[in-house]
Amino acid sequence: MHIESLRGKEVKRLLGIYYTPENEPEDATLEAVEMILTDSKSIVLYAGTDWSLRIDQGSWPSLPTWCHPPQCWAFSDIINSTAKLGSIRDVLPLRNRYSELTGAHISFDGHTSLSVTAGEQFTLEVKDDSSGGGT
Repeated sequence: MHIESLRGKEVKRLLGIYYTPENEPEDATLEAVEMILTDSKSIVLYAGTDWSLRIDQGSWPSLPTWCHPPQCWAFSDIINSTAKLGSIRDVLPLRNRYSELTGAHISFDGHTSLSVTAGEQFTLEVKDDSSGGGT
C-alpha cells in the first residue's frame, strides 16, 4: 500500500500497538499505529526490519500477525474521536537519501495531525492543529 493512498480515508479511531514484555505495562514500547476507518477496515503503520515505514491493511480487532507472542502485545487508544480525526486531508511522505519511505506527516480534517517515523525505534507525535499545542 502506498502512503499517498491514505488521502481521503475516513478515520474514526487511532490506536497504538504496544509490545509489553512479560505483561509489564511500564516497559511497553510503541511499535505501530492502527487507524480504524469508518468502513470498519483498518490500516497499520509500523517499522519494517529494514527501518522503513510500512503500511498494511490491518486486521482490527485482531492484532497484526507479526505480534508474537500475542500475550505480549496490546492496543491502547491514542485518539477515539471522529471529530478530532475525520478524513485524511494531506499526507507528506518522508524519505531517506535512498528514496525509501521512513516516515510521514498526516493531517486530518478534524484539525489533528500526526507524524510517524520508522527506524530503530518507531515514533509518533500527535498535534492538535486547532490550538497549536501538542497532545
